[in-house]
Parts: sequence; structure tokens; C-alpha cells
Amino acid sequence: MKVEGEIFTIRLPRPFRIAHGVSHTRETVLVRGSDGTLTGWGEGALPPYYPSRAQACLEWLRDVEVEDDPFAPLPPVPWDAAAARVALEMARFDLAARRAELPLGRFLDLEARDVVTVARTLSIPQNVAELAEMLAEGRARGGRLFKLKMGGDVGWDVDCARQAVRLAPDCRFMADANAGWRIGEAVEALPILAKLGFVLVEQPVGVDWENWRELREYAPRAPLLVADESFQDAGDLSAAAELADGVNVKILKAGGVAAAMRLLLEARASGLQTMIGVMVETGIARSAAAQLASLADWVDIDPPDAIPTGPLCGFTIEGDQLRLIKGAGLAFAAVTAADRAG
Repeated sequence: MKVEGEIFTIRLPRPFRIAHGVSHTRETVLVRGSDGTLTGWGEGALPPYYPSRAQACLEWLRDVEVEDDPFAPLPPVPWDAAAARVALEMARFDLAARRAELPLGRFLDLEARDVVTVARTLSIPQNVAELAEMLAEGRARGGRLFKLKMGGDVGWDVDCARQAVRLAPDCRFMADANAGWRIGEAVEALPILAKLGFVLVEQPVGVDWENWRELREYAPRAPLLVADESFQDAGDLSAAAELADGVNVKILKAGGVAAAMRLLLEARASGLQTMIGVMVETGIARSAAAQLASLADWVDIDPPDAIPTGPLCGFTIEGDQLRLIKGAGLAFAAVTAADRAG
């Protein structure tokens, strides 16, 4: 398989504020894998709080030699090029599914589920006016399920939650603290969020599972608590099943499409609710996540109006309904470099 890689910069329509910091742009690794007739596409995001670095990814991709069988082992990868491995594996799966003339989900023998409900993510607002603007934009596009980023000042987080419910009483809400609250702050915030009707809270405390254990001594069972940063791989399943209500699985975090699928299946078998999530990514990686959505109770894939997908996108979102485009692989058509630049 001929492999080509590039670094692509995603320019965000508004600053994206989470507990980890503020981003105006994000970089991501794009990979094309060709058998001479068909091309598969893959992506691995490069968030600043992950170890992968652009130059290391490009160097690994430049020298790598791989079979195009998506189930064949991939060569070892340096710790700072892991995103490139994720992108290459995704491209192999896309290519194989295109050859088989099947959507990736069906190629992986997953249940057909072409329409799912998605949450729209809102970054931490600087003021109530910005929150109102983001909610109004999302509601105007038909959104009725929103995930509010939190994890900064807990007082401001709780106030934003109250204001969101006041501004959009016809909507449902989730919260995501991104490990930003101390245990005492989480104990303070969770009962308030439960009273406001929030359906779940992601990663309310720090990454170490001992934080969850201490939190569970004080926190109510509502809203649902979903582990994200704490849940990295199958080694975290037993702790998650004991201490969390659900887990957020992301292709990049899991280490690839196959690993993410296994984690979703194993989490369900352990009695956990499942969420499929994404990083700040183009439509390539988000399309791969959408192909796994049949394994998820909650789908957190941002629509194109929130984070631009580019022309390579295998789904549409109308209101809060994600609909897979009918097509093979990741379901988008091949495009030229000029199309991608546009």
C-alpha cells in the first residue's frame, strides 16, 4: 500500500475553551493509503495535551511499509508518533471497506444504524451573553441536546448550567469537566446539576481512579458519571465498571478503529453505558466514529457547523440527528487537493 501523510490545520469558527486551555486552531495528521486503484483515508488528531508531534508523525509515515490488510499488524511506532499509527490504521480500514463495497460499520459486522441522536458541544463561555449566543446558534440549527464544557471555576460552571436551562428549557444537557474539578468541587456541583436535570457529567474529577473512589463516597448516583480521561484502555474496565456509570471511547484515545470497537463492546458487556466521542478533528475521523455509533448509547460527534469537517465527511446532521451517507468505507467520495484546500 502506498502511504502519504500530511499535517492539516483546522481553523475553529470560535475559540474553543475547555479545562485544558483555549484553542483557535488544531493540527491533525491526514493519511492516504492507495492500492493503485482505490484510496483509503485516515486521521489522527494532535491535541496539545497528547504526546504525538507533527514532525515525528510525518517521519514515521515517510518510512513505514505496510500491507493493506487492515487486520495485519502495524510496525512499532515511537511514542510521539502514535497519532500517525491511528491515522494509518483508519486508512487501511477505509480502503478495505471500499474494496468490499461496504460501509465501514457493516464491514466490521456491526448492527446497521444509519441515524443516531448527537450532542452539540459548547465550549466554556466567557460570559452569559456568549453562552446565550452559542445556545441560540445550536437551537436554530435544530439542536436539542447540548454538552457544556466545564472544569474551570466551579461557581461559574454551576451558574452557566442554571443559565443554560433558563435560556433553553426545551433542551437536554450534559456537562464535561475534563478532569478540572477537585473532589470537593465535584461534590458541590453534582447535586445542583442533577436538580437542574443534567443527564450526565463526564470526567468530574482528576484522572486517577482513586479520585473516583473518594468521589463515590459523597456523590449521588445522579446524574450519570462518565469516565473519559480516566478510561484509556481495557485495563481500566474493572475500575470503570465499579466506579463510573459509563465510558467515553474515542478512536484516537483507544489507539485505532479496531481497539475502539473492542472497548465499546467490552464496556457494554461490563454493564457500562457507552459514548462514542471525538477530538477536534476533520470529517475523516468523525466519519469513522460515526460508523461505530451503533455501539454507543450516547453520540458526541460535533456537526459541521460547530467544527468544520472539510469536504471529506461521511455523514450529515439535521437538527440533532446524524445520518450516515450511503457509500463504501467512510462513505465520502475521493477529492482532489484543490477540493481539500477549498
